[in-house]
Amino acid sequence: MTIFLSICLMHFVAQLSPGPDVFLIAKSAVSQPYHNTIKLIAGISLGILLWVILTLFGFAALMQQLTWLQSMLMAFGGSFLLYLGWQMFKGGLKALGKNSEIKTVELKQQHRFFLLGLTTNLSNPKTLIYFSSVFAMALAAEHGQQLYIALAIWIPIQTFLTFSALMILLARPRLKAAYQYYAAHIDLISGVIFIGFAVVLWWQLIQLWW
Repeated sequence: MTIFLSICLMHFVAQLSPGPDVFLIAKSAVSQPYHNTIKLIAGISLGILLWVILTLFGFAALMQQLTWLQSMLMAFGGSFLLYLGWQMFKGGLKALGKNSEIKTVELKQQHRFFLLGLTTNLSNPKTLIYFSSVFAMALAAEHGQQLYIALAIWIPIQTFLTFSALMILLARPRLKAAYQYYAAHIDLISGVIFIGFAVVLWWQLIQLWW
């Protein structure tokens, strides 16, 4: 039980550390209705579930042996984060003088929130290495197999609950009002941050081959 709680606490801290998932949820929480952000969180949680399943089937070890496969996933992830960052940055530039146009674009994209959350989470193949380490800790413990299964079930659920709590915390009226006032500048900063995530992933890809 102690190792289970320790791993859950470690995952909680990892979840809330600055990264694409957290920044995307924060931006959505202050700018979108609850149901859109819930779709986003559901997509991220499904991504976590897929990483867990891949870890259970030993995909992490395979990826470490096949450098080209890891490189392909990192290249895809970096490209997607770069695209997402550029869209935010471009939207921020347009919003400086055309607020109504940006709102229309956001409404047209409401049905894509689930897919956006899923793709953003899957854009970082390093998550697979993280989960392989987590489950290695579980297997090393007493009753490792039972703990393995319990974590595989609980971690995606914990992901959804934690990010939902973060959404509720950030979706307060004052923060929403502040976002509406500074929306263009926040979008510009968010775009730069996501482009930064892409650069880091591409840099790690370069280091993989040098």
